[in-house]
Amino acid sequence: MRKKVILVAAVATAVLAGAVAVAGTVRTTHVLTVTRTTSATSEAVWQQWKDVPNRTQWDQGLEWARIDGGFAAGTRGEVKLKGQPPRRFEILEARPPTTYVDRFFLPLGAEMDWFHSVEDAGDNQRQVTFRIEVRGPTSLVLTPILKNILRGEIPETVDKLVEIAEQDTVAPK
Repeated sequence: MRKKVILVAAVATAVLAGAVAVAGTVRTTHVLTVTRTTSATSEAVWQQWKDVPNRTQWDQGLEWARIDGGFAAGTRGEVKLKGQPPRRFEILEARPPTTYVDRFFLPLGAEMDWFHSVEDAGDNQRQVTFRIEVRGPTSLVLTPILKNILRGEIPETVDKLVEIAEQDTVAPK
């Protein structure tokens, strides 16, 4: 009888784990959205985005970043976050000077997509937005962890990006 109970518990656990993995695979989960209003031009923001090796100037969480080609859809690269192993990414979409999407490949088959945009907000202002989503078999487990980490870092990152882009708008290089 005891062996049957253990077997039933093991099967139930496996079914539940499988259901969570399937749900994570087909479901996209919102992690975070940060928007800032700026006087920086779209072009100045775009220049910061496409200068991947120099992202450490506005993203304090990065040790380094590199890209294996031009800033265009299909190009891959790698970033090294402080205290973490390097992570590969791929640019999925690039529409200068207003939009790009990149995907980071996380452990156990999860993917984290970053949607970046600059939109006109009127009165010579623009809105810079970073929206982050995650999907994959471990996404339901990773989402709360990512939210906890990113909600403390991404607002500062966007603020610094906007600050540098505003300086470049006033005094172009």
